[in-house]
Amino acid sequence: MAPTSGRRDERKISVHFHSLLTSVFEIPSRILSEEEEDSSIGFGGRGQTKGKLSQEKEGKKQPRKIFERFNKDSKTPGSGDLGEWEKHTKGIGAKLLFQMGYQPGKGLGKSLQGRSEPVEAQVRKGRGAIGIYGSERKNESAKKQASDDEEEKEYKKNLAHWRKDLVEPSSKKKKVQYLYRTTEEVIEEMSKSGVHRMAREYSEISKAKVIDMTGREQRILQGYSALRTKKTEEPNDTEAVAGIKKDKFQLEKLCYNLDTLVDLCEHEIIQNAKELSYNQDQIVAMEAQMKTMSVEVSKEITRMEMLTAMLGVLEQLEIKQAANELTLDYLWEQIRNLEQSYPEEYVSSDLANVTLTYLIPLMKLRLSTYWRPLDSKSTDEACRLIFQRWRPILEFCNKTQTNRGGIIRNDSRMDPYHGLLWHAWMPAFRGLVGQWTCKNADPMVDLIESWEQILPNWIMENILDQLILPRIQKEVDSWNPLTDLIPIHAWIHPWLPRLGSKLEIVYPNIRHKMSQALVAWSPSDQSARSVLLPWVPVFSKGSMDAFLIKNILPKLQIAITKWDINPSRQELDVWHWIMNWKDLMPVQSLVQLLVSNFFPKWLQVLVAWLNHHPNYEEIVVWYTGWKALFPPEIAQNPAIQEQFTRALDLMNRSLAVGGQVDFTPPPVPVMTPLVAAPLPTVAETVVPHGFRELVEYRCAQQGILCIPLVNRFQAGRPIFRVGNVLCYFDRQVVFVLVNGVWTPVTAQQLLDMAVL
Repeated sequence: MAPTSGRRDERKISVHFHSLLTSVFEIPSRILSEEEEDSSIGFGGRGQTKGKLSQEKEGKKQPRKIFERFNKDSKTPGSGDLGEWEKHTKGIGAKLLFQMGYQPGKGLGKSLQGRSEPVEAQVRKGRGAIGIYGSERKNESAKKQASDDEEEKEYKKNLAHWRKDLVEPSSKKKKVQYLYRTTEEVIEEMSKSGVHRMAREYSEISKAKVIDMTGREQRILQGYSALRTKKTEEPNDTEAVAGIKKDKFQLEKLCYNLDTLVDLCEHEIIQNAKELSYNQDQIVAMEAQMKTMSVEVSKEITRMEMLTAMLGVLEQLEIKQAANELTLDYLWEQIRNLEQSYPEEYVSSDLANVTLTYLIPLMKLRLSTYWRPLDSKSTDEACRLIFQRWRPILEFCNKTQTNRGGIIRNDSRMDPYHGLLWHAWMPAFRGLVGQWTCKNADPMVDLIESWEQILPNWIMENILDQLILPRIQKEVDSWNPLTDLIPIHAWIHPWLPRLGSKLEIVYPNIRHKMSQALVAWSPSDQSARSVLLPWVPVFSKGSMDAFLIKNILPKLQIAITKWDINPSRQELDVWHWIMNWKDLMPVQSLVQLLVSNFFPKWLQVLVAWLNHHPNYEEIVVWYTGWKALFPPEIAQNPAIQEQFTRALDLMNRSLAVGGQVDFTPPPVPVMTPLVAAPLPTVAETVVPHGFRELVEYRCAQQGILCIPLVNRFQAGRPIFRVGNVLCYFDRQVVFVLVNGVWTPVTAQQLLDMAVL
């Protein structure tokens, strides 16, 4: 932009040139002088032409309109006559401006700066978004420059439009604006968008075939990036005739190549930035890894030193073992020091299992030489102390089971302490059980109780199931209740707290042998009661009642039948034999025995006495004496009270008639105990041919009732009552009704359930 002084000089030259023209063409007669020119132009600004020139031109016809701009009167802005015309009107605009702090020649606002230009609409270059073509706000200097340029153009047009060199060309080149982008801006754009435009354009989807139908002709392009290139348009005939000129030198390929080079450069910048960031992250990770590895190396060095010390101790143990100089005390001292000094390495190196290679031979030798627990308790106590001393060192549960990474070790191998017991103590104990006599149960029971706190549960279960119980079964098989002097309960019952229900496997055999021994038994022998009484809380109630009804009740029935009831010489031995079984025998069975066998004989004796000159006082005493012999639980039974009521009725009838009393006792049903037939002899034994016959045979052996129920079927098979359960047989399987569901069971399970 040219300075203001230069424009003033140009105006002076134009005025001189005008005076020259007027003299040549005789337009005005007066020639303008230099002073008039200076005064007419002045330095007050453009368009101010007050002076002699304007006065002389008044009333004269000007040859050209170019000088009209010099005739216009204009006042300098801020001259003080602003709003003077309002004096002659009713407007209050100037008053309001002065009330708001307006000062002539200054603007409004807090600092009186005002606003030189109003808000204008800006024309955007293209169709892009706001800000894509740069800032759309123009500063005041640019606007002032634009206004000055327009005034200059107007001035030149009016002053010398006839000069070709002063006329502005119709097509002026636009100023090229360059957009510079830094590396940081390129990286920031990539970080915001996630991927660079170059990568998007050259992705797989951008390589698809594109058909462009926007022009007059169809184009097939390779990729969407090809759409950026402009199609060269050939002028048609109409344009050629009209003389329209087009720029043929558009350089489309060059522009595309330049854009591609720029994109490649930006892409390379982004790749380098990514590689730099990746390398920086790698450096940070490697530094952290280096610190971690340095710590691990220091730990490994310390651990190597510890392992070296432990290896030295093991080498000394090897030397002493080879020389047969290794002892239990020396081994315990060395291993304890290692366990206390290096606890983590002791566990991670599994040194406890290594110790067993030295300890097991020494313990076997010690047990085989000095351990005699059944003969001397002192030797057993010394061995227990040795195992208790080794337990904290060898047992896993007393130490933190971690590996080198601090993770709890899940080792399925045997605990070293358990291994010591299994490989050293168990062989010695097996040999001890082989020499033990089952009828001497107390020493073995005491031995197991003393080792209970030392042995683990699984070893204790193995001892009871695999060693003790088989020996008891074998001893029961060889037991003879008629010849053995030691009662069987004396060496079976001590094992009840340990074996419990496991002993039920020998109970049927015991009952069978007792039943065989009671075949020749007489009720006068009270030893049978002393043998059976300890088994009352052991056997189930059903099995015990069935055993008594089968083996004892028939003997008592025979004794009552042979008993002679004589009031003059009464013997009560048989009565006492019967009443001795009242604590063992079921009450209902005993009542049935008395009603069926005792009371008919007793009433016949009473009737005979009443028919032969009776002494009623003696009869009452006899009656009262017999009634007092009945225990309360039996005397209160309705069947027993009915019999005594009948006796009173007979005495009242005899007293009323004073003579003979007719008495015919009602037929009493024969008592059939709920037992099977007596065991057959060897000659009568029949081998069962089927599964059901086998079960019936086993039930007969054990005295269990097994009868079919009338009109009761399940799955087309008859239902049997075996003891206390219902069952039916289907081929080789027996089904038992359990909680409303028919469940298949074995024959032994059926027999066990039948006596419960």
